[in-house]
Amino acid sequence: NYRLSVKESKQLRETRSYFDWEKLKGFYWDKRITKERGVKNEKDVWSILPYSQNVFTALYYLRTFKLTVGKKISYRVAHEKENLVLTAEVVRKEHISTPAGEFDTIVTKPSIELNGVFKPVGDIFIWLTDDDRKLLVRVESKLKIGKVVAVAKKIEYGAGPK
Repeated sequence: NYRLSVKESKQLRETRSYFDWEKLKGFYWDKRITKERGVKNEKDVWSILPYSQNVFTALYYLRTFKLTVGKKISYRVAHEKENLVLTAEVVRKEHISTPAGEFDTIVTKPSIELNGVFKPVGDIFIWLTDDDRKLLVRVESKLKIGKVVAVAKKIEYGAGPK
């Protein structure tokens, strides 16, 4: 399950999603508040496929695979009443510098498919450290109006080897 809270200049949004694995059902709640449209509530239940990930766990699930350049990994993602297939292509290795440090990374490019048809999501690239932890250190998304880049500022290691 996940809970997402968004505060933007023109809207407030609260979203929740929960998967019932025994019944293979996904539950979705969304509440948006804007000046123009007021309060909009949405609630839905849909059938999910076994082993589906949500949009947040999908990245963590990708980290469990052996990632080699040229490899494509596909798995199910259930999101907002849709059952999708995410395919992550490992496009290259790259050494990058971030405020959190320098890293040897594996760069992946995800794509989304719905009912056998690819959905346009723009060019998204995800940089994971090329080690056992595969930490997320950079995300870049090209949009119509430009590009959004997120980089790791600080990494705090928990228990275990570094």
